[in-house]
Amino acid sequence: MIEFRHFILVVVKLDCRVANDGDCNFEKPLAACGYSQGRDDDLDWEQANTREKPSSDPWMPSGSAFMMMNTSGRFAGQKALLLTPQLRENDTHCVTFHYYIGGRDNSHPGHLNVYIKENNSPMGMPVWNVSGSATRSWGQVELAVSTYWPNFYQIVFEAVTSGQRGLLAIKDVVVQGHQCMNTPHFLTIKGVEVNAGQTASFHCTVNGRKRDNFRLWLQGIGGREAPMKATKPWNNRRFIGTFDVENTTKGDSGRYRCIVHSDKGVGVSNYGELTIKREDQFLQQHNEDLLQLSKSGSVEVMSK
Repeated sequence: MIEFRHFILVVVKLDCRVANDGDCNFEKPLAACGYSQGRDDDLDWEQANTREKPSSDPWMPSGSAFMMMNTSGRFAGQKALLLTPQLRENDTHCVTFHYYIGGRDNSHPGHLNVYIKENNSPMGMPVWNVSGSATRSWGQVELAVSTYWPNFYQIVFEAVTSGQRGLLAIKDVVVQGHQCMNTPHFLTIKGVEVNAGQTASFHCTVNGRKRDNFRLWLQGIGGREAPMKATKPWNNRRFIGTFDVENTTKGDSGRYRCIVHSDKGVGVSNYGELTIKREDQFLQQHNEDLLQLSKSGSVEVMSK
């Protein structure tokens, strides 16, 4: 009889999403989700669970676990930052969360901003925000994030006080490994290189059909923005938006990304680098051209 002593090792790979994959229902301490409080801010977010400890405060959401900032007794303009862990999902995916504005009728406790930090860059400009009078009901937002490997990103929630009494809250942050249902994603955008004085054109490909409720623009990390110049269809599932940064100077150098707002949320592309070359040469040539024109009498030169 032959005895076989070989074994087959079968490895079953289960879903390996861990506690700090970005999801957080705020029922456990922040550290269990990998979240952290901001350092360059004025206040901290507070963790609350009215499911376990009901509140008699009529402004507080009932039956929920959430993060909140109590704006009562605060000066206008004070802010609190809450950061997710750094996320490295494949290509495009969807992040959802709920927000809440509580307070007296017609009060304006403050506003919420959401930032998407790519790699270890500065926060840049908000990609989504909400303000207005207290609603005392939860709203849901989609973040259609398109950050491509090997880049990573981090979501920052910012609550800013208005000086009026009330509260701002978020709950149920979920990172989904697929595209959003109602908010389009972007294909990766490329950098642009031009000489100073020229127009830099960015082309942003939207992975979704064009709808009337979409609003697109180009957002620079330093604050400069450019409205959409034109759109054209690529196929029946994608379209391209064109954005022009005109009369470029060295100060326009830096990173730019595409933003699209829908009724349900916001889509955010990766950053593309804008490189401005030969500013000194351009200005020198420009001055020489003006000098030649003035000598020929085509331009009147004023002197003191």
